[in-house]
Order: sequence, then structure tokens, then C-alpha cells
Amino acid sequence: MSLRDALREVYHFIPQSIRMGYKYHDFYKKYSELLYLSYEQRLEHQLQELQRIISYAYDHTRYYHNLFDEYGVNPRKIQDFSDIKAIPFLTKDLLKKHMEDMISDCIPRKRLLYVMTGGSTGNPLGFYITKETDLRRLAFTWNSWHFWGYKMGMPCAVLRGAVVKGGWFHYERGEKHLYLSTYDMVESNMGAYVDKLVEFSPSFLRGYPSALEILARYVLRAGVSLKDLKLKAVFTSSEVLLEDQRRIIEEAFHCPIGDLYGNCEQVGFIANCQYDNYHEYMEHSYLEYLKEDGSSAKDGELGEIIGTSFINNAVPFIRYKTEDYALMGVGHQCSCGIQSRMIKRMQGRTGDSLKTKYGNLISITALNSHSDIFEHTVRIQYYQEKEGIVILKIIPRSDYTEADSKKIYAELSEKFKDQVELRLEFVETIPLTPRGKYKYLDQRLKL
Repeated sequence: MSLRDALREVYHFIPQSIRMGYKYHDFYKKYSELLYLSYEQRLEHQLQELQRIISYAYDHTRYYHNLFDEYGVNPRKIQDFSDIKAIPFLTKDLLKKHMEDMISDCIPRKRLLYVMTGGSTGNPLGFYITKETDLRRLAFTWNSWHFWGYKMGMPCAVLRGAVVKGGWFHYERGEKHLYLSTYDMVESNMGAYVDKLVEFSPSFLRGYPSALEILARYVLRAGVSLKDLKLKAVFTSSEVLLEDQRRIIEEAFHCPIGDLYGNCEQVGFIANCQYDNYHEYMEHSYLEYLKEDGSSAKDGELGEIIGTSFINNAVPFIRYKTEDYALMGVGHQCSCGIQSRMIKRMQGRTGDSLKTKYGNLISITALNSHSDIFEHTVRIQYYQEKEGIVILKIIPRSDYTEADSKKIYAELSEKFKDQVELRLEFVETIPLTPRGKYKYLDQRLKL
């Protein structure tokens, strides 16, 4: 073992609560207190943070200084949330083009951490954060898990794309986390995954919805009972949680799901509570939900999430187009005690849609099936590289028959009508993304 590996082992023996340091605990305490203020108080704090980050961006980045001057935006005169509508949207392409001019001049280069998005839409993005940004992110995350009884140090099993050297699982003693590889979830290994999970007996299970669905489907078809695990909750993030996935995961693991929306860019944080309402974490960012015509989405309407982050001073993100969507709920009061704009559900990106032969899009959410048409499959994936033609890749179970194909054709054809030609393709494997995610839709078209 190298000295570096030895030191890493020693490091992970240190309890996580100590390793996180005092700054993290200060952030966690602050956000916990702000979370339960009245809606009006939270709005006041949010406006102050919005004013701060806009002034900061103007004073410390060439990009925003020039942009605000060009569009006549006076950062000292932002008096209301509507005032920021004078600021043009920020896109991935603009970020790539102007990245050097967007880096704050008051943070030493040695403190900058370079991160990359996953590029789920085929357009990966690299930018900078600081260690403080990540500590703030974790404080928000663990605040949202508090609803489900989570406390730092509780044992947790993780299915989130971790690369495990020399095997398919690894135990971190300091974190009390069991990391399970998402790259080795083939049918022949699934029994071992379940056995390891039972042996570890975690209080919580977290991961990508797609990875958890694979494990859950195996548990159900193998007739394995996990009631004795007594999981408090399953935590999902990094992908849109489809309703069919929610149903299957809850059925397999006998516990509720805490779902979280966030992104690498840190321009939005939305999480559900025990009453199945999704809440904005208003201290994290300011969010707009805009329809295609630019107007604000109202109750029951779908809007793209436009985010302005409060937690990354390295590269300010102001009015950033996430390409993610939310279905708006009603009001801002909830029995859980949090007062914020309510969200009914999250929806995927434009890249999570199929393109018909007429040029319109069908959201992947609409393909959610509450029937048993995929009962005899190990895994499926929608694949598209031509308009109006969709290939459904299927890893069949041993009991898959022609009758299953007919059921699949019948139900999906009813959904597609004459807009899409459906073709079935039987495969042995469906590759994962470099980050270990399973893609429900592999969209190769530029939408």
C-alpha cells in the first residue's frame, strides 16, 4: 500500500462529523434555522441574497460588469425580484465562451476547484467552485434528509456511480457508508448485491433512481423480502424520479422516498417532504419557472427552471437556463412546517424527450408505464437517432415470450399513435454512462 493510500485509510477512520469541520456545522445550523421562517421572512432574506450576488458579480467579474453596463442594469438598484428580468439569460454555450471572464477576481486561483457536469444532454460543462460551495451544498442536502430521520453517522448504502477498485463494493468506516458499484449490476450479480445489503443493514439507501430501480425490480421478481431491513428511507437524486420508479422502489424496500432536485451548477435545490410536496430551498438560490413564451408558470403549469445561485462565489450563475422543468403546485403552506412555493413534481430536460415524425416532442415522463408490460424484462432503454423512429432495447428475462412483445407494442402504440414508429431490439447488455448512470432514454438527436 502506498503512503497516499495509507493516509486515506487513516483519514476515513475519522468520524465524518469531525472531518466536515466547523464551517459545515455553521452552515447547517444557519440553514436549519432559516428553513422554518415564515414565507415573508424567507422572501426578504432571499431578496437580500439576490441583491448581494448581483452586486458581487458586477464588482468581481469582467463578464457581468460588461453585461450589466451593456443592458443598463444598475446592481445597486435591484429593489424587487422583477428587476432582474432586465438581465439576459445565461446558457451553457455562454458559459463555455466566457468562462475566464466569469471567474471572480477576489478568490485566489489555488482555492478554485474545477468540476464537470455529467453532460446528460450531450453538452458537458466545466466550471469552478470552492470548497465552501461544496460544504454549503452538503448542508442543504443533509437538511433535506433530516425529514426522514437522517443524522450524520447513520449507516447508509450508496448506489451512485462510485468506481470501486478491485470489486463491486467498498465500505468507508468514517462515513459508515457502503458503496455499491453501479457498473456491475448484471443479472448474475444481483443476488450478491441483495446479500451484501442485508449483511450491512443500513438505515438509509441512496442512489440514482435508475440504479435503485434495477435493484428493486430484481428484489420483486426474485421474491426477496426486505421488510426486516427496516430502512427509514430511500434517497434519490441526479435523475428525474419517474412515478413508476417510485412505486417499484417503495414496494421493494418498504419505506418512503426522499427525492432531491439539484445540479452541479448549484442553481437550484428542491426536495420533497413527508407529505409528498416538493419545496424550494430559498436560501440556496432564486428560481424562476418560465413557460416557452417567457411568462411565469402558474398553478398546474410546467415551467423551465431559471436559477440564480447564492452559494458559488467562484463563478456566479445568474438567470441560468437549467433546461429542467417543474410542474407548479398550489400555494406555499405545508403541514411539514416549511413555507415556500410548492412544486408538484420535477420533469426531465428537453433531451429527455422523443421527437416525432411531425417534429413535436414526447416527454420521457409520458412513457411511464403503470402496467405489467415490462414484467418479463431485466432492463429496457428507449433509443432514438432518427426523427419519428424509436428503438426499444430490451434485455429479456428467461420467461419472456412473443406475448410480451405484443403487449408492449399494443400499449406503446396507443401512446405514440401514428407519431412514432416503434421497433424492438433484444440485447444482452445496456451500457451505462461514464458516471455509472443507466439512461432510460438514449437520445442522439439534437432537440
